[in-house]
Amino acid sequence: MPPLTAPVHNFHQKIESFCELRLARALPKHDYDNLRHYMLDFVVRRAMPPQTGNKLDWKEIGLACDLDDDSLRITKRLAKHGFEAIIRWLKGPSASKPDRKVPTGQGWVKAPAAPARRIGLEQRRFATTR
Repeated sequence: MPPLTAPVHNFHQKIESFCELRLARALPKHDYDNLRHYMLDFVVRRAMPPQTGNKLDWKEIGLACDLDDDSLRITKRLAKHGFEAIIRWLKGPSASKPDRKVPTGQGWVKAPAAPARRIGLEQRRFATTR
């Protein structure tokens, strides 16, 4: 496995925790291990899970993780949120980029003052007669 940067490592840990808390008790050990490794692989490779249109391709996920019908039904209900989190993370700001720009030290620059407008004699008379 390639070394993970801090943001990738943090998200990797979140998905690992998600799998442990949500999927471990609901799925058989073999199915849980397959699905967990499958989800974490998307984080490490920074690849999108299989989708058909805007929806997850559960048939492809079931085949890749060797899930039977009962496990796939449970996975659709429970793992959906984990896959959606991976998609949001991948579509968001790049995991390798810093969250904010590095300050340049220049700070704010005051804009030059607008030149004073000269009012002609005719405009002054008009302004005073109102």
